[in-house]
Amino acid sequence: MDTKESIQRLAEFSSEIREITLKRLEEVPDGFINWRLNNTAMSFAHLVKHIIDVDELFFSLSTTNKRTFKWEMGSEEPHLDVDETIYKSLIKTLKSNGEKRNVIISEFNATTINHFVRNEKGEEMTFWWFIMRKVLEHETYHRGQIAAYLKVLKGESSQL
Repeated sequence: MDTKESIQRLAEFSSEIREITLKRLEEVPDGFINWRLNNTAMSFAHLVKHIIDVDELFFSLSTTNKRTFKWEMGSEEPHLDVDETIYKSLIKTLKSNGEKRNVIISEFNATTINHFVRNEKGEEMTFWWFIMRKVLEHETYHRGQIAAYLKVLKGESSQL
């Protein structure tokens, strides 16, 4: 498989991840968008905003000359409490960002996918690594969190 084909598969994988995240979010019961598991956990709305923030970081790094980023943990942000209208807007943004993310990833080539970005500690990683770990793995982690929250709300027990 050549690099361009690998990049295209990465873009498709990115789209699949977002599609499943959106599917999980459709399951959030009415009235529970601001529900939190505990006082330090993020709500569904906060998780959506947090994933959008990572999208925006990726867009900034990949479409500008900016190559340094600061990684912030979502639970350290002030709690987000939104109404239904804002939540629906966040979901629309999450959907459109997924489409934009696919296009941006698809536009990488063998050279640009290997350009370096650097975190606030000076640690370097390639765009490929940033996409895999900081964008896709990060979203998958939070999608699992969303699924676990949904199980708690629906009264389901985990099957071991």
